[in-house]
Amino acid sequence: MRHRILTLGLILGVLAAPAWAGDGVGHGMGRSIAVQGLGVVTARPDVAVIRAGVTAQAKSAKAALEGHNKVMVKLLAELKKLGLAARDVQSRQVNLRAIYPPRRKQDTEPVPTAFRATGNLAIRLREVDRLGDLLDRVTAAGANNIAGLHFAVAAPEPLQEEARKLAIQDARRRAEIYALEAGVQLGEVLRIREGGTPGPMREYRTMAANGSQSPTAPGEAEIRMAVSVVFAIK
Repeated sequence: MRHRILTLGLILGVLAAPAWAGDGVGHGMGRSIAVQGLGVVTARPDVAVIRAGVTAQAKSAKAALEGHNKVMVKLLAELKKLGLAARDVQSRQVNLRAIYPPRRKQDTEPVPTAFRATGNLAIRLREVDRLGDLLDRVTAAGANNIAGLHFAVAAPEPLQEEARKLAIQDARRRAEIYALEAGVQLGEVLRIREGGTPGPMREYRTMAANGSQSPTAPGEAEIRMAVSVVFAIK
């Protein structure tokens, strides 16, 4: 019993301290409870984004660029056949790099033995079920570097609103637990401050390949909203 009384006294002492100071408020909020709430909503991603890269190497800079451009033209044509809109395909700048052999003599000027041209396309696919087919076709068209694969929700705003509601409900539930154990009653809300990560927290899974298509699965996206709430104590 003595241990319980000491613990309760410690809780009340913490609760009686000001929860925040700032934002133009120069005084404490008196007796209050400050808690954080978390709202989580899950959804199936409906957008996949990848970077399809093309690297071409040749003995001259001109030949390397021509080889790169030839593959890019073929790749863009394949994406058009797949029905992708122009707004969902974005080309990046092409980088040209000279390749030098290991230097054997410090007094000789190095001469490049080859040139390497590298570029990539940012591709947004709005039908994630077709991702395996897309990957197979872009690699067949000549893309030799696939990177940056991630999934997203095209319109996360309604999910974020639902997560905000759940976050507030979670904060009130936590505050009610503390108030009950401390033997006090909750009053009005003194402050609400949103925090945390509003964007989707993505989870990736892979599945066994069926046929020749690349194995891909978007899994589920989590929309997380966190909120800090200060309640007055009656």
